[in-house]
Amino acid sequence: MKYLPLFNLISAYPFLKLSVSVFGDLKIAEELKKFPEAIEKGKYEVLNALRGKHSKKEPLKTFLCLGCDLKCFNCKKIRNFEDCNLCMSCFENCKFSYGLKTEEEIKKGAKIALLSYLSAKMLVSNLEDWVRMRFAVREANSYVLALEEESDEIVRLIALDLGIKLKGWNTHVSSYVRASSRIRSDEWRLVNRKLIDGFVKTSKSEVIRVIEEFLRARIFEKINFYSEILEPHLKELRSVAMKEKKFEMDLGEVDLKCLPPCMLEILTELQRGMNVPHTARFALTSFLLNIGMSVEEVLRVFKNSPDFDEEKSRYQIEHIAGMRGKGAEYSPPACETMRTYQNCVANCGVSHPLIYYQNCKKKKKFT
Repeated sequence: MKYLPLFNLISAYPFLKLSVSVFGDLKIAEELKKFPEAIEKGKYEVLNALRGKHSKKEPLKTFLCLGCDLKCFNCKKIRNFEDCNLCMSCFENCKFSYGLKTEEEIKKGAKIALLSYLSAKMLVSNLEDWVRMRFAVREANSYVLALEEESDEIVRLIALDLGIKLKGWNTHVSSYVRASSRIRSDEWRLVNRKLIDGFVKTSKSEVIRVIEEFLRARIFEKINFYSEILEPHLKELRSVAMKEKKFEMDLGEVDLKCLPPCMLEILTELQRGMNVPHTARFALTSFLLNIGMSVEEVLRVFKNSPDFDEEKSRYQIEHIAGMRGKGAEYSPPACETMRTYQNCVANCGVSHPLIYYQNCKKKKKFT
């Protein structure tokens, strides 16, 4: 069957652009009417993300052609997918057979997976940005968990489909910088990496981390097409989103107007549903605790984070508050440290965020 090796791949990873080569101009609205289960599956994925859950993704683990003796393809690039142009013509003349009935089921499964993904994308594209970001973060993370069990060839093919240039397991500097700019960790800073002929030395696990950032960006992109058949499902999701939107820019006794620009920036990113890096979360948590907020109040601040996990977040906040571990309460990072981790956004003329807040409060007290 034509494209047979790719159907299972699309079933596992329906976000791949190569699905266009396989299914061509898919008439989405008509197909959704034939397969309403695809819409339900897509809606379920969005609901999972809204409620802070991950969807289980099953890895493919093997690629049909690599263990096949028929050799229907004559393209050597299939072995590493380094220079492949994703034309997928290698798979047009597949001679392998499972039997017509089984092959049709495999093809149907791939089509439903693709339609489910497109349904979810259409739904989140018509919801608030924080929902779309939460969905993108959780879906990307779920797929990456599956990729950790995949063969080298599948990981490389997915990297290629996402536009990531590799040489072996080394990542082209342009792809590396695009991903590392969102990671904000010392070990990911380009100055700390070895560069060889335009490629940054990376491992397979680091390439998968790069894939996660590229995939999050792809899933976050809006899709312009929309089918009216999704309307009742969209209405249901809007209702759930209203209930789940727990973040409010209300910090009790804390004076928002006295927050230093760096902390206000982190809060604003959280309000938008953005995925804030660990260093920024630690800075904000320790800052808010030090100016008098309780663990419960700080926990509410993070509830709109796309990867929010209440149990883990509570543990981390309590640890920073000195309620766990050695019982030492952490102080927020000084401005120099904030600059080191790229969390400083303005020159405030102070050496510490707490000084900025205290100075502002004193000025307001005597005016």
